[in-house]
Amino acid sequence: MDLEKEEIVRVLVLEPQKKSYDTISQLLSEWFGDYIELTWRSVFENGAQEIKKAQYDLLITEIQFPELEDSPESILEMIMDLAGPSELPVVVFTKAEGKQLPIQAFQLGINEYFGKRRLKKNILEHRFRNLFREIYRKKVVSIQMDDSLKRFQNLYGMNQTEIQDLNTMVKKFKKELEKEYEEKLNLETEKKKMQNVFGMYVDPVIVESLMNNTLSLDQKGKEQEVSVLFSDIRGYTTLSEKMKPEQVISFLNEYFTAMTEVILGYGGMIDKYIGDSIMCLFGAPVFQEDHRQNALDCAVEMVQVFELWQPKWEQIYGFVPQIGIGLASGKAIVGNVGSFQKLSYTAVGDTVNMASRLESIAKPMEVYVSEGLYNFLPEEYANKYKYEELEPVKIKGKEGLHRILSVKPI
Repeated sequence: MDLEKEEIVRVLVLEPQKKSYDTISQLLSEWFGDYIELTWRSVFENGAQEIKKAQYDLLITEIQFPELEDSPESILEMIMDLAGPSELPVVVFTKAEGKQLPIQAFQLGINEYFGKRRLKKNILEHRFRNLFREIYRKKVVSIQMDDSLKRFQNLYGMNQTEIQDLNTMVKKFKKELEKEYEEKLNLETEKKKMQNVFGMYVDPVIVESLMNNTLSLDQKGKEQEVSVLFSDIRGYTTLSEKMKPEQVISFLNEYFTAMTEVILGYGGMIDKYIGDSIMCLFGAPVFQEDHRQNALDCAVEMVQVFELWQPKWEQIYGFVPQIGIGLASGKAIVGNVGSFQKLSYTAVGDTVNMASRLESIAKPMEVYVSEGLYNFLPEEYANKYKYEELEPVKIKGKEGLHRILSVKPI
């Protein structure tokens, strides 16, 4: 079996404009090189025929076509009807305008939605890398199982009926494995599953560590290099007083869901939700050499993803929320804190205080970082973002003034 060929991610691009296709092709080739194979169709009907062949791993599509008089909403439904039977992941890449379009798209089950007019390359790259990681994982599992089946057939010898029966059994087994994996990715399912035994833990990173026996329930506190992130919505208390209770809960759920997705994508551990604030750790409980980079990339993307949601929130709730983020890196005491009945894995110390302080003074839609994070970033990060040195700040419990910086995308 030509394994390298089989592992290539086959992408169908349904895009009427060659310029847009060239943009997509250039970016994907830059990010994934020879690991992808692109097929382009500019006419909707031709693309529909390709989808029906069920030989692709991903569909990237526009939802406006010059030959069709249907609305973007109707085309979205047609695309999902075509992609549904083969469970083909779908990414919308469109010039269509409409605040409800992304909402409808996600309700229909699309994987990602991007507007061409507000294209942000770094967000696009992060989203595609996460999506391709999942697609590639599924392909490798399928390849390995098919290869094992062939070796089994060659070793023991089977007639066509027996082979067919075994193939059916393996396909069923594959579906069960995929279903089990998807359930593990669902945080709520994982929480309910583990709370029967470990009711004091709710974070997926902690749950995974417990399941892998890399974190003990009686773990004592230890000093460890970590990065700590705090985020908070500016003026939220005043805004929430003007909202109905059900609107408050709906908004918080959307906000926490969007931010948590970004945090988990960078290996962060949600420490706690505090009202409208989030505290998370990078580099604990499982240490990461690149915890500073992960924390910084995460913070910048959180602001960018927040910006993408702002128009929807303004339309639905009548206000434009803004977020502020503080980041600090350094030594912290990490471990289980609480009582026998209720434990919480957390971090305490000056690094945590620094991150909290930076979050409290960060301007709306800005990320403030400590020198403990900035001074130890790799060289390539010097040109990855725009850094602005700010007035030094006083940190409670520490002497002197401390250097801080504001970080923005270039």
